[in-house]
Amino acid sequence: MNKKVYYPNLEREIAGRGIKKKAIAENINVCTKTLRNKMSGKVPFTWPEVSKIRCCFFPDMTPDTLFKTHDEIYHQSAR
Repeated sequence: MNKKVYYPNLEREIAGRGIKKKAIAENINVCTKTLRNKMSGKVPFTWPEVSKIRCCFFPDMTPDTLFKTHDEIYHQSAR
């Protein structure tokens, strides 16, 4: 089963920088299962969570770029 990644930029940056998802979950005070649900698009990130993740782990990126969804990227590239 080929599962679509909901936040491809976020997934790529986490992997590329060697950041543990557990560290992100702890930073935003959620369990790792909740983080998985947020990253899969089942549960939305709150603005404070987005801000904390960006500031603590990806200060060189904008929230719009980091949290762009697969569909937003696909539709943007199709134009």
